[in-house]
Amino acid sequence: MDPNQTAARLVVEQGPEPGQTFTLSTAPQTIGRSANNAIVINDAEISRRHVQLTPQSGSFVIEDLGSTNGTFVNGIRLNRPALLKHGDSVAFGDTVRLRFWAEGMAAGVVHSPVDDVPTPALPPEPVPAYAQPPANYPEPPPAAPPTFDDFGAPETAVPANRNRILIGCGCLLVLACVLCVGTVFFLDSYNQGQLLYCGGLRPFWETVLGPLGFNPICP
Repeated sequence: MDPNQTAARLVVEQGPEPGQTFTLSTAPQTIGRSANNAIVINDAEISRRHVQLTPQSGSFVIEDLGSTNGTFVNGIRLNRPALLKHGDSVAFGDTVRLRFWAEGMAAGVVHSPVDDVPTPALPPEPVPAYAQPPANYPEPPPAAPPTFDDFGAPETAVPANRNRILIGCGCLLVLACVLCVGTVFFLDSYNQGQLLYCGGLRPFWETVLGPLGFNPICP
């Protein structure tokens, strides 16, 4: 491309291909990393559709399209559409910077003090509220170290209670067995065992004691 042409253009000063020139048309056009843009700049700092350029008043209005790393004109982050002037520096993120040459202006060195200032980084993301420690949160008191008296204290309370429970259960079991045996003997001797063997339990006794020759006499 002829460097002496007078059409409006953007020239890459810092980026993937320094010195590359993009001629601006009279129709709106977008700049981004995706191939469906009018001007494609393949750099990780550039979004798929980064900015749009719209002809206006003999120049171009530049508008950020919600890019991730931002658009900076002369070092100031773009938060609304702005009209470009001849010699403006246009930066995308931290790694890509272009120079705007207005229509009818020949190529030349245009230096601005903002070129010496690095592109400001994005502000850090705020720390979520749940990740922040609560204010004036009291620290727990330190635990007292164990003493020798603690190690030597007898541990008899829990075993003693457990022994009492076991003894009580054993006594109840023995008492229940004595009551059952006593009841059987009493019913066996009462009225010749008719109350025990001739009632509702007769099938049980015939099944259990029948093989031993037991045959209760029932009225």
